Amino acid sequence: MDFCFRKVGQSVLAAGAFALLINFVGAPLVFAQAAAQPATRNYKDKDEYDLFLKVTQTQDPKARLQLLNTWQDKYPTSDYSPERLQYYVATLQQLAPTDPTQRPALIAKCQDVLKTDPTNFKANYLISVWGPAVGGASPPPDLLTTVETAAKAAISGADTFFSDANKPKGQSADDWTKAKNQSVAIPHNALAWVAISRKDMAAAESEYRASLTANPDQGTVSVQLGKLLVETKDNKKVPDGLFEYARAGEYAGPSSVTADARAKLLAYFNTAYKDFHGSADGASQILDQAKTMALPPPGFTITNAQDVANDAAAKLQKRIDSDPAFKIWYAVESQLKTDQGAAFFKNDVEGAEIPGGTDDATKDFTGTVISADPSKVVLGVEDPAVPDATILFTTPLKDTEAAKIKVGDKLPFSGIAESYTKDPYMLTFKDPTIPGVETTAPAKTGKKKKR
Repeated sequence: MDFCFRKVGQSVLAAGAFALLINFVGAPLVFAQAAAQPATRNYKDKDEYDLFLKVTQTQDPKARLQLLNTWQDKYPTSDYSPERLQYYVATLQQLAPTDPTQRPALIAKCQDVLKTDPTNFKANYLISVWGPAVGGASPPPDLLTTVETAAKAAISGADTFFSDANKPKGQSADDWTKAKNQSVAIPHNALAWVAISRKDMAAAESEYRASLTANPDQGTVSVQLGKLLVETKDNKKVPDGLFEYARAGEYAGPSSVTADARAKLLAYFNTAYKDFHGSADGASQILDQAKTMALPPPGFTITNAQDVANDAAAKLQKRIDSDPAFKIWYAVESQLKTDQGAAFFKNDVEGAEIPGGTDDATKDFTGTVISADPSKVVLGVEDPAVPDATILFTTPLKDTEAAKIKVGDKLPFSGIAESYTKDPYMLTFKDPTIPGVETTAPAKTGKKKKR
């Protein structure tokens, strides 16, 4: 299933953390630790000073970028290169969301920052944001390495960057922690992109889970994780994948997918769930959970219909192999349920004594009593909860004998079948023999069933 969602950069920009972290323009900044500076720094001339002043005063990022390029071209070496670099990064960061052509330049400038300050959180963070957008579905190996290195550095450096000492004045502790969690989620998403590009789906799954653990409010990431898990076709992973589709469809908060996409996701979930589980039972409970949880709870699973069918078939075969009388019962039932059932009953069952064996293993069928009165007993032979055999008594049982037949008990019986119905399946015996129960059954005159 494919959906069109906002590109990674646009979804990131919606997060409050982005504004908290990357507001460079208009304030004195210490973006990178510069190399050792001369004791006294000077402008080359008045023109360089004027360029610098215009850069600091220009609000329009496009105009500011032109000034920075002019400054770079006219003064490739400058005592104020560190400040120029930070303004380059800030300016390109403003342009990147709407101008894809500026994203590679932003990554390059962030790499320049990291040459002198490899642990710079903001530079590593920005590479994590825009590297996947630049690389797309077929990124070059060197970009994968760049993004991987930056993302890991951003994750490891988050505690330091978001320390209490760095918390802005007026910022609450809860909001500062939330900003940290939102920011950590982004490099985890970048690492998932790297892993997918390298066909390492296990690593991608781990990174997406880490991202949603850090910041649960990411509808697009829930979709990506859900798609990854469902496409494994692994019945142990598909349930979690379906949960993620449910989450993306139900979640309507910050960084959610569009309303139209949510509707499509919910429709897909309901269809895929029914196909996987075999019915819609339980789907609404999962949707309720997904409203408040980004990841499924511990022990979460969805029973797979095919697994249930396979398990039931294995149990049935085991019973057939170990119970000769039930083997006869099942063979008769299987034939009676076919389109030729009526002819089979007339030629092979009606008037025949079944199971008709001479040894203990094939002498009697055994069913579980579902209902009983002196004139009729209904049993479940194949399934103790599903009626498929009826015993009728021409003369009602005496009270003492009827009392021997209790609901829920196992009851052995044999006799001559009188009639059957195909759907729902029921084989009816009249006046059969029940070991241990005295009946008024007439002497058997039926032929032995052919086996």
